[in-house]
Amino acid sequence: MTATIEPLKKITLSLLAGSSGSASATYNLTGSPVNFQFIYGVASDGLCPFEAALHDKAIGESMTFAVSSGEGHAFFGHLCLPLYRALGIQIIPEALTLLAEVTAVSEAENQEIVQSLAKALASGGCGGSCGCGC
Repeated sequence: MTATIEPLKKITLSLLAGSSGSASATYNLTGSPVNFQFIYGVASDGLCPFEAALHDKAIGESMTFAVSSGEGHAFFGHLCLPLYRALGIQIIPEALTLLAEVTAVSEAENQEIVQSLAKALASGGCGGSCGCGC
């Protein structure tokens, strides 16, 4: 039986990101895929749209997301800043295209869940620096 993404599972994604500043200028931000690991479903306000799109996906499945700069925080929720850091994004692009492949789904240890809950609560807002209104 193949493990699928469910609440409180440890998820590892392989991410490849591209961006555009205009319709004709597309470039690769990461150069090669980067791993991004998180505990699924720990935010106090429920699943963000990014997590909802991942629900019930299995290892080997991939999805492509297109997110504008104004939608990033709402779409990625508490994962926004850690995800941007993992991708090496320092200046939020006008549009982000993200290819995400599920590479691992495993049981999370209690300590990992508690740490992720604390981080999700601590990242409840960016302090207003990104203009997202949080």
